[in-house]
Amino acid sequence: MNNRIFALAILLLTFAACKNEDKKSANADTAVNDSTSTIHQSLTDAYVFKTLEGTIAGKPVVLNMMKAGSRVDANYYYVDQGQTIFLSRNWEKTSKDSIYLIEVTNPVSDKSAQLSMAVSNEGLKGTWTSGDGKVSYPIELKEATRNDSVKLIAVGLIDSANYTKFKTDTPTLKTAVTVVAAVDKNENADWLNSRIKSIIDNDNKKLQGLSLQQTVTALVKNDVNGYAAEVDSSIVGVGDDGPHYFLNREYETLGNVIYNQNGYLVLSMFNYAYTGGAHGNYGTSMYCFDIKGHKQLSLKDVVNADSVILQQLLEQNYRKQYNVPASTPLDKRLFVKTLKPNDNFYISPSGLGFFYSPYEIASYADGEINVWVPFSELKPYLNPEFAQRMTL
Repeated sequence: MNNRIFALAILLLTFAACKNEDKKSANADTAVNDSTSTIHQSLTDAYVFKTLEGTIAGKPVVLNMMKAGSRVDANYYYVDQGQTIFLSRNWEKTSKDSIYLIEVTNPVSDKSAQLSMAVSNEGLKGTWTSGDGKVSYPIELKEATRNDSVKLIAVGLIDSANYTKFKTDTPTLKTAVTVVAAVDKNENADWLNSRIKSIIDNDNKKLQGLSLQQTVTALVKNDVNGYAAEVDSSIVGVGDDGPHYFLNREYETLGNVIYNQNGYLVLSMFNYAYTGGAHGNYGTSMYCFDIKGHKQLSLKDVVNADSVILQQLLEQNYRKQYNVPASTPLDKRLFVKTLKPNDNFYISPSGLGFFYSPYEIASYADGEINVWVPFSELKPYLNPEFAQRMTL
C-alpha cells in the first residue's frame, strides 16, 4: 500500500484519540502576532517550520520540516545529488520528544526507509534505517545558517468540534491549516504572504483585508462554527441508533518548502478532506515562485522543450523510478498510454519534478505519482535565465 495512503488511514483511525492533543496545541498557538519577524520558533514548539542542515551517513543533507501538533511533513536532499526525497509521518510510532518519518520513495514495496529522530532545541539526532532493516546510519541535523531566498516561520491552527445530538455516538470534526509565512519586512515578504493567502482562502472576498495569520484562524474557525449546521443538513431520515461515522469530517491543509535558494521558493501544499464514504481525498499542489520577480513560474520559465521531448523524458524516468520495464505498456500500470507533463511541477537543486494526484493518471491505491527528471537530461532545453540563476 502507498505510504501516504497508509498514513491517511491511520490518521482516520486516530481521529478521536489525538483530539485532545490537537485542541491543546491549538489553544497554545491560537493567536499569532502579526509582527512575525519577532517570533522565534523552536523545534519543540507545537507549530514550527525549519530548514535543517547536517548529515545522514556522514553525507551532507538539507531537510525542510513543517510540524503542526502531531502532524509532520518533511523532505530532504543529499547536497551532492539534489533530488528531493519526500517524507511522511509514521503514524504507527508516537512520541512527544521524537519524530518518526517514512521515505515516500518505494512505490512498489512497503519496505521504505525510515528516519527516527529525537527532538531538541539544538536539532535532530537519530537513525536512518533501510527498508529491509539491514542497514542503518546516524542522522545529525541543526538549524541551517545559509542565505535563503526568504526567511520563513510556521503559521497554523488546529481545532475540532463534536456533534452531540445523538445518544449513541458523537461524530467529530477535525480541521487544520498550517503554512509558512515570510517574516522579512520588505515587499518580497509582503508579496509572498499575499500569494499564500490567496491560495489557502481561494481569493474569498469575505476574508479580504485579513493578514495571512488571521486568514488561517478564520478558515479553521469557519469549519468549526459550521459543523453542526453541516451535520443537520445531512441527517434527514437518519436514525439516532448509529453508528454515524459517515458524519465525521476532517479537513487539512499543510504547506511545506521544497526549495528556497537563488531567489526562488518552491512550496508544496498538501490538502486532505474526508467528507464521509470509504476514504478521504487528497493531493499535493506545487507552487514555484520567483521571489525577486514577484511571479509564479510557468513551465516555460524553466524549460523550453516541446511537449514530445518532455513526455519522452518523463516516461523514461517514470519507468526507472517505478520499476516499469520498457516492454510493458504504460496503461498496464496507469490510466494513460503516454505520460505528459502537467502544470503541477516543482524544482529541486538538480532537477524538475512532476506530481500527479490520485485518479489523475492512476488509481487511488497508487497514491500520488511523483516523477523527477534531472537537470542533466534537460540541460539543452533549460531557460537561459533560469539556468544562470540556478548556476547550472
